[in-house]
Amino acid sequence: MSTQFVTIGLLMFFSAMLPGPDFALVMKNTVLHSRKAGFATSFGIGSAILVHITYCVLGLAVVIAHSLWAFNAIKYMGSAYLFVLGARMCLSRRLIQYIPNTSNKGAKRDISIVSAYLQGFLCNLLNPKATLFFLALFTIIIKPGTSYAVEALYALEMFLILTGWFCFLTLMLSHKYVMWVLERIGPYLSRILGLFLIGFALMLFLVKLKGA
Repeated sequence: MSTQFVTIGLLMFFSAMLPGPDFALVMKNTVLHSRKAGFATSFGIGSAILVHITYCVLGLAVVIAHSLWAFNAIKYMGSAYLFVLGARMCLSRRLIQYIPNTSNKGAKRDISIVSAYLQGFLCNLLNPKATLFFLALFTIIIKPGTSYAVEALYALEMFLILTGWFCFLTLMLSHKYVMWVLERIGPYLSRILGLFLIGFALMLFLVKLKGA
């Protein structure tokens, strides 16, 4: 159990650090909105992995991984969601007002904590790559006879690692010196992050189920 605990923790930590749509979304909500929005997004992402883990335990991940229809439904919803988020950022005309500065601290556009949370939750939940990642994790590392109590412990570990990483990222991005640097690229930052999300959406759209 201890070996599995360490292995799962390391895999979760390194996968969280990889740049992806979750990373871009946390950065967007932290930098263009607020530290609270970044934290809310982080907890939304963490909550989504609890859903992934739950259906993996119930065996639904196997169904999704072997059903082209179910896999494509999640894929298309996820790619469409990311594309819309990215497009809205690219088309915004108030880019410079999103970045706070000493002369105009109130210029940041507000976003509710609930909205930020739901963005993080849906961004991770509608990513079929996350489904395949957790399916592989449960198939290869976690044994079939593992008790629900131990699986719940693994779920808590993964939630804390993922949420903790993105909360740490939020703190780093909202530091005054980092924000000072980001002020210099304020007019372009929203479009850059928007293009990243659109790029992730296109990559997600092109993902194919093995054997399909």
